[in-house]
Amino acid sequence: MKRPALFVASIVRRWPGTVVAVAMIAAVVLAFGIPRLKFQTGQETLLDPASKLSRDNARFQAQFGGEPLLILFETPPDGASIEQLFTAANRDRQQKLERDLNVSGNFHSVISPLAIVQFAQTQIEQRMVSQPVKLAADEAKAAADARTSAAARGDSASAQDAAAAAATQRVDDDFTATFGPDAKRFLAVGERTLDNPRFVHFVLYGADEHLRPEITGVFPDDHHALMVARLRGNLSLDTGATAAGDVKRDIGTYGFDGVAPLVSGPPLLIKEISDKMRSALVLMAIFAVAIMLAVLFTVFRARWRLLSLPAVLVGCVSAFGLMGFAGIPLTMVTISGLPILIGLGVDFAIQIHNRIEEETFATGSADAGLDNAFARVGPALAVAGLAACIGFIVLHLSDVPMIRDFGSMLAVGAVIVFVTSLSLISGVLYLRERTRLGAQVQPRARFEVERVVHGITARTVGRFAPIALMALFVSFGGLYVSQKIPTQTDPEKFVPSDSKVLVDLHHVRDVAGSTNELNLLVETPAGRHVTDQDVLDWMLPFEERQRSAHPSDIRVSNSLASFTKLVTGDAPTSASAEGALRGAPQALADSVVSGDRTMASITFALSDQLTLDGQRALTEQIERDARPPAGVTIAPAGLSVIGTAAVDAISANRDLMSFVALAAILAVLAAWFRNPVKALAPLLPVVLALGASAMLLYFSGVEYSPLTSISGPLIIAMGTEFNVLLMSRYFEERANGMDARSAMSTASLRIGRAIAASGLTVMGGFAVLAFSDFPLLDNFGKVTALNIGLSLLSTLILLPPLLVWADGDHHFVHRPAGAVTE
Repeated sequence: MKRPALFVASIVRRWPGTVVAVAMIAAVVLAFGIPRLKFQTGQETLLDPASKLSRDNARFQAQFGGEPLLILFETPPDGASIEQLFTAANRDRQQKLERDLNVSGNFHSVISPLAIVQFAQTQIEQRMVSQPVKLAADEAKAAADARTSAAARGDSASAQDAAAAAATQRVDDDFTATFGPDAKRFLAVGERTLDNPRFVHFVLYGADEHLRPEITGVFPDDHHALMVARLRGNLSLDTGATAAGDVKRDIGTYGFDGVAPLVSGPPLLIKEISDKMRSALVLMAIFAVAIMLAVLFTVFRARWRLLSLPAVLVGCVSAFGLMGFAGIPLTMVTISGLPILIGLGVDFAIQIHNRIEEETFATGSADAGLDNAFARVGPALAVAGLAACIGFIVLHLSDVPMIRDFGSMLAVGAVIVFVTSLSLISGVLYLRERTRLGAQVQPRARFEVERVVHGITARTVGRFAPIALMALFVSFGGLYVSQKIPTQTDPEKFVPSDSKVLVDLHHVRDVAGSTNELNLLVETPAGRHVTDQDVLDWMLPFEERQRSAHPSDIRVSNSLASFTKLVTGDAPTSASAEGALRGAPQALADSVVSGDRTMASITFALSDQLTLDGQRALTEQIERDARPPAGVTIAPAGLSVIGTAAVDAISANRDLMSFVALAAILAVLAAWFRNPVKALAPLLPVVLALGASAMLLYFSGVEYSPLTSISGPLIIAMGTEFNVLLMSRYFEERANGMDARSAMSTASLRIGRAIAASGLTVMGGFAVLAFSDFPLLDNFGKVTALNIGLSLLSTLILLPPLLVWADGDHHFVHRPAGAVTE
């Protein structure tokens, strides 16, 4: 790899201005790809669209719509009841709002309180007519059954008459107790229209002056009512979030009198995430630049020490532009790539800047300095960059599209930033130094970081045995306790707790009982329908059984069967189900059954206290307990199911990805060093760092977030870089004739400042994520920054004594780093 490095150096020496200009022009051209970058927060970023769960969910949403937008109407606790919502003016406003939502084309169905009251009004009026007819039929049947039973016992005719009369009286008594008070109130309310407040009160309240049970899903209490606007199915989450935001923005223009509307629901939470993602991108970039400036000012020792930062920013422009042209989207995960790439890019830039300046000052020649720097540090940097890319590419083992996109983004970005930084730093420094004559002393840093690094390595060399024992204990201990560190799966912990949208969502949940739902898609084979009697006979008991078995997890449920029973008061039959559907508002009918009757939905309103783990367990238990009729299938659907599956998929390959990253990087190092000890040595401090991190997190009570589970390959890749650079400098000093201890002492002095600055910049790139408004990214950034810091510390504690010990046993053949690959 020495010859390619010298070839690149020769190009820079011949055409330094051209190299700089080409890098800048490339950045300008690629910048036109930045407007092509698209923020994606859709289902397609969470699960593979080809997976069964995604396909089932897409079919469910196509038929029954997407996530619900909730509009809560509220009257003051000490003011008028929710009947205020049904004044003539407020009814007109409800109708206009419902009409506007339907016309927008963004909503599959809209169920308003007014529609429910009008439906209840129709049902009550029909019941007042049908119940006397039903009473007569029940009386006749009860009398006939009693007479038959008496005759079978051999009773006399008069006894049979008495038994029939008693049975008829019992039916009458039951009817009077159940319907009598309502029947009297019905006759006394006067005009049976919604313009009559007494009739509105009658529709809403039973004889006990409590809200009628059948409408409590929409009217949770005396001062609240819900309008449910279900988004059109399979909308992108961005489109759905925008539609929800428009409703929230415009709701005040309807001017409801004495009633305050509050718009909430999952689509608005997604909108807030999407909006803050965009603002966070800029904010995190600013913080990343500030951290890089602080590190370069205080730690890095070089003239024009800030040169690395603009070089890397140009590289980031090129990288993000190329990603725009390549169609790599920005998601809740990939958005974190900008500060990471800034930190990683500054890391690369510091290394090349440090070595060019060191060699130039030592030789007094810009030409010799450039050649020496490229020949000596270029191969090591190339291998370190390759290791980083391997760690990033390993993320493609994930089943989650946005994690794979994250890997692609970092791999592409790392290459572009590396090449751009190398071109600009080397070109600019060569232009600055090409007139230099004679060797000079480098300027001093504000803090002698290299002396701190040298002090650590000096105290560890010669103490390999106790350090190795400690490393083994920490590594295996960390491996053990890492399995005991819990992963946070409460969705509400992924967003800021002080979010206004989250506060509103909690308020709606407190009033309505739930804002989260589990949907089941029920399908029948060809020639059958969900209104068939055996399907209805299965559906209602199944639904009731789940509510009974999980009373703390399932609030309410809704299906074609339970809807029919709610309307008729009896167990559903095929005829009664069709009758209930014909009389229901179209939006209500469309929410439970398809027009061709081959699909139905069962919706369970879930407790908002359920974590994703709890939702997964509940869904699996419900599926096991379903046992539908032969040929009938059920499939879970909805955002809660997709979210649970995505978190599972993110965490599923955590150990596999780390193992593959270690194996792949080991293979690269083995091919480069052609020595098993040299190949293995850079990975051991990384394993120590991961073990130490796990122990720190476990004993401090810190939980993993789903994203933290993908940090393993990133830590392995970037931690390996520190070790490769220190090893390469050690081998270089040994090849120059120094003994092992002296070589390590010189290597740590000369490269200590660059490694420390590199480690701090990469840590800063991840730590910037802590400035995000999202706990999900905050946890990922803090834990990964901790791991990077521990990797740097492990490099200084374990690698020096390991190298000197192994060198003493003649495991190494001393020659300039990279020479074996010439």
